[in-house]
Amino acid sequence: MFHREGYKIIIVSFILCAAVALFAQKIDIIWLRYVLQVFSIFMLVMVLQFFRNPKRASTLDNAHVLSPVDGKVVVIEE
Repeated sequence: MFHREGYKIIIVSFILCAAVALFAQKIDIIWLRYVLQVFSIFMLVMVLQFFRNPKRASTLDNAHVLSPVDGKVVVIEE
């Protein structure tokens, strides 16, 4: 599900997100509280998205080129 190298960063990000959400509960300005909470959740989602490791189904075929990353192969040079 997630790359094993990212688990430490994911855990730290989750703890920071929880801390910001708990800290934001003490703020009396409602719009600022919601902005901080939404921003912290957004940042956590971005970290999770960065370290995702989806399962890929591929078939071996000499007519196809497999790319090691998501996206499009733009150029193939020798």
